[in-house]
Amino acid sequence: MGNVMIPEFAQEMLAAAENGLNGIAIKLSQFLEHPIIITDPLHNCIASSLENLENHQTEIVIHLHLDQDFEQLFFHCVLAYNGDFKEALGHRIIVNNLNQGCIFTLLESADGEKNLMDGYESLIHYAASLCSLQIKKDKEIKQERYRFKNAFLFDLLYGNFKKKEDILSYGNIWNWNLLEPHVVLVFAIKDFNYFSSDRQLIQTLLYTVEQGLTQNRIEPITFSKQNEVVVIFPKKTDTRNQQKETEFITYIMNQLKKTELQDRVACGIGKTYENPEELFRSYQEAKVAFELGQLLEVDMPSFANMGLETILYKHDLQALKEFYYYVLGDLLEYDENGGELMYTLENLAKYQFDLKQTSEALFLHRNTLRYRIKKIEEILNIKMDDLNNRLNIIAALKIKQLHKL
Repeated sequence: MGNVMIPEFAQEMLAAAENGLNGIAIKLSQFLEHPIIITDPLHNCIASSLENLENHQTEIVIHLHLDQDFEQLFFHCVLAYNGDFKEALGHRIIVNNLNQGCIFTLLESADGEKNLMDGYESLIHYAASLCSLQIKKDKEIKQERYRFKNAFLFDLLYGNFKKKEDILSYGNIWNWNLLEPHVVLVFAIKDFNYFSSDRQLIQTLLYTVEQGLTQNRIEPITFSKQNEVVVIFPKKTDTRNQQKETEFITYIMNQLKKTELQDRVACGIGKTYENPEELFRSYQEAKVAFELGQLLEVDMPSFANMGLETILYKHDLQALKEFYYYVLGDLLEYDENGGELMYTLENLAKYQFDLKQTSEALFLHRNTLRYRIKKIEEILNIKMDDLNNRLNIIAALKIKQLHKL
């Protein structure tokens, strides 16, 4: 390629810069007729005119020539990547007097710049200045977005994102791989009073959770809101990772006991989702699991392990009350004068209608228990050995427990 006028080059490069660092790399490669690689300060490829490197964080190993060093603006070197070794001419990219990466022009032979067109130094230097501006702009955008991390997580957990690409793009800002399956965990302070010293305790909870994640080599994806700290926890399908999730929660609870929070924190676990745009479901499920855990006195409640309870908890309360009184109303009315039939029925259901276990738990003779069961059957006009009747009783008693009837 013959000589090119710098003003012409400058105009085309400015236009190419609209497409970011890749646009600069491709346009510079067209002018120089040599492949271009742009790296970050750690020598990872961040842009390239080569198709096999484009948009990949490929690690570049740089072997400097004996008489060269990184302090020089231009330097000759050999690049090693993907099993290849290429002679290259490097040019540092400077932002605010700090090295922020390099532009590498790949050379076809060891004689270096002789293969380049005339005026290549000015062209590369100008391209490097455009890269500097682009990197500075990208950093400013990234810093601005950092301020809105909580806003992003709020939108994510409340289902305000409709496109996976938008979620992944924001997640990449904080180096979050949201392509992996994740589960939402909720840690919440019980009996929280916002207008007391409890408000400072949420910072203790957040710090403890984030420290626990860091010690487990997990990038913290956390969000604090009122009395709760929400964790978006990476979840793989293998058994070891499932154990890791349980171990993490146990570790956090043990650590909290050493703080002023002591036993005031409970948790809830949502279901695992592969698609990040569905994580809001896991968050809602984790909150339901937390509330059910409090009502049912379960230490580590998981929404996935709760069947009938989740349906009864979320269903219309008036309809549930009507069902409860339809199934057990006559027994309630009969038992209101201090009888023990309802208490007997609750224990019978608790021990899955096993006479031996129930009689032992109530310290009753088995014949006495049989008499009470017969009396309950008469009052409710049912047969206790009928499976449908047992299911109705279990559902009605769960409604009583969940809604404190």
